[in-house]
Amino acid sequence: MKYSILAFLFLSACAFHPVYTNKTRENVCVETIPNEAGYRLYQQLQQHFPETEKCLYTLSVNTPSYTFSDQSISDKDFITTQYISASTHYTLKDKNKQVVLKNGVSTGGSSAITSNPYATVVAEEKTSKDLTVLLAEQIVLHVCAFLDEENK
Repeated sequence: MKYSILAFLFLSACAFHPVYTNKTRENVCVETIPNEAGYRLYQQLQQHFPETEKCLYTLSVNTPSYTFSDQSISDKDFITTQYISASTHYTLKDKNKQVVLKNGVSTGGSSAITSNPYATVVAEEKTSKDLTVLLAEQIVLHVCAFLDEENK
């Protein structure tokens, strides 16, 4: 308890502040993203950038792409794990349709391959959904950090 109070005083003395605020998020509108994977990413982004009437910026995101590659092989020459990498690119435009930020994000994860094909498909889908959440969080962090820097 004593150390947590000391840590709080230390953090407040160094001008610690959050990376972005809700006001920053209200200024961004997200364009719809085609395909099922794009819709999942769009839903994740909508949780962070709720639609409002005062859009100062428009976020356009490409449909995420997923790449599957074998990661480990058992002693009986069966593939047991696959690596899934996900990536996408995004563009942030101001109200004059000028590009102010253009970047790409990527992430990766593993999924199990079992003798049961249904279990393998479920594991792939679960990993893909988790990677979509990570892509959205990276985009939100980049966009909000950029806008926070712009507003200083």
